[in-house]
Amino acid sequence: MTPHAWVTLAIMAIAAVLFITRIVRLEIVAMCIPISLYLTGALPNVPDVLSGFGNHAVIAIGAVFVLSAGIEESGVAAWMARGVQRAGGSSESRILALVCSAVAILSAFMSNAATVAVLLPVVISLARRAGIPASRLLMPLGYAAILGGNLTLIGTSSNLLVSDYLMRTTGTGLNMFEFAMVGIPICVVGILYLLTVGRKLVPTHSERRLGPGSVLPEQLVTDYGLVSNIVRLRIGRASDLIGKTLSDSGLGRDYKLAVLAVTRRGNFGDKWSMPSPDYVFKRGDELYMEGPEVEAWRLAEESHSRIGLAGEHSVEKFLDHGFALAEVSISSRSDMVGKSLRELDFRGTFGVSVISLWRDGKPVTHELADLPMQPGDAMLLAGPLNKVHDVERNSDLLMLSRPSETRDFSKAPFALLCLAVALVPPLAFDVPLAMSALLGAVLMIITGAVPADRAGRFMEWRVLAMIVGTIPLGLALERHGVANLVANAFGGIHDVLGVPGVLGGLYLISAVVSITSSNAAAAVIISPVAIMTAQNLGLGVSNTLLAVAFGCSCAFIVPFAHQCNLMVATPGGYRTKDFARVGAGLSLVVAVVAVALLTYL
Repeated sequence: MTPHAWVTLAIMAIAAVLFITRIVRLEIVAMCIPISLYLTGALPNVPDVLSGFGNHAVIAIGAVFVLSAGIEESGVAAWMARGVQRAGGSSESRILALVCSAVAILSAFMSNAATVAVLLPVVISLARRAGIPASRLLMPLGYAAILGGNLTLIGTSSNLLVSDYLMRTTGTGLNMFEFAMVGIPICVVGILYLLTVGRKLVPTHSERRLGPGSVLPEQLVTDYGLVSNIVRLRIGRASDLIGKTLSDSGLGRDYKLAVLAVTRRGNFGDKWSMPSPDYVFKRGDELYMEGPEVEAWRLAEESHSRIGLAGEHSVEKFLDHGFALAEVSISSRSDMVGKSLRELDFRGTFGVSVISLWRDGKPVTHELADLPMQPGDAMLLAGPLNKVHDVERNSDLLMLSRPSETRDFSKAPFALLCLAVALVPPLAFDVPLAMSALLGAVLMIITGAVPADRAGRFMEWRVLAMIVGTIPLGLALERHGVANLVANAFGGIHDVLGVPGVLGGLYLISAVVSITSSNAAAAVIISPVAIMTAQNLGLGVSNTLLAVAFGCSCAFIVPFAHQCNLMVATPGGYRTKDFARVGAGLSLVVAVVAVALLTYL
């Protein structure tokens, strides 16, 4: 090998050590790789060193993150999770089967990490309701997300990267569902393992909180008794409220009722809003109110309107249209002490409603507006997420729980349309995925499925940095003959073990590099080896690259090998040996299925 080849290997080895030890942040290590290649002369041309920044796969992956955010923010994923919650009942095996199936389907079209982030609190809530330790479900949740990522081109970043390398090498990449022929059997067998052998190996640990100050919205609804305290009023054609403003109606002054939200029929479904004092009521409006039930009935009788208890599903609807819940406490030094919410004009000041109050170990729901505030009172707030965050910055109030995530189901059709814009053109018209995905991501922002000011928050910058930093490393390994040297070594394996040995070796080396760095880095580094091996031995290029893609993705043995594992490790109370015990068998099963299918298909 040339001196530059040894330098490239040394840079790769040092980076691997830093990736494993986490002494330096992963993205910093990744960004130092192209700099090191340039300074040592391994890649003397600046365009080669910075090739990762203009790579089509990087653009596509960034766009997929925004598309995933749209599916999450619009409530499509939450709607699916709610179906699992209702169908699961209290049977652990049924819940586990539904969770794994739902997660696998979602992660085929969302980033794996986004899928786990959406369903993590839902699965914890499922476990609580069914009386099952959350640790029994969370590890399978993470594993199922990884398995589902094998189903499509956009399921995980490594799939996009191997396809992009094939495109740059041969002019034709892998299509959207080419992974599914092997990915579906892998996913099915993997989930069956989790439901049988894996279920017996998954540990049972006591529940841990999601993080400091985190409380599930379902828990807040239960603790504060909201289901029985929220009423719904419909303004009919004979109602005296028609044409009146909220301030003129006297709902808060005369009836001690707080209007949480109003729905109004529009051309594209109901429009939800938190009304301002000058909001004018119209026929057909539905008001969600909190306050004494007797007062609500009096209002209905005197205004000739129809009323009923909102019920659990109505509370869900309230939370599904952009409203968030949060729990705050009043500081002992606050100027609010001794004053009522009416005197403070709390809603006018902060733009959120106080829908319940916790005092002396129990919720207080009646006549909140005129109740003098006391130090230590805990208040449950409901309102738009940005207004809840404004409350969080107020020095008079202490945030006891982080604001619940919001979702707006009215945006779901737009989100699904944008996803179709991203997926259909590459399938039907051979449009590059980077272009269609970018268009879909832009439409997600234009339609409001993803708020423009929050789009950057959904980017997984660490993943993008790993890809941008390691693409020049893969180029250097290929240019200085290292990739070809490894490919020639597979010729000896082929003479002894045949095609299964070659595909198994590619799968194994991809898995090892993935564990020591990331699945994206492994795809970049091993893809040249896979193509050279296929060319040297006369094998199908697609099959060797698929072996690399599946090897990169199926990292189950250690928690730090995949972001999904890390996300469930703390709330599940798992140790490294827990992942090794369950993941070893899963890795073996998936590897055998993948290699067998790629050999004989």
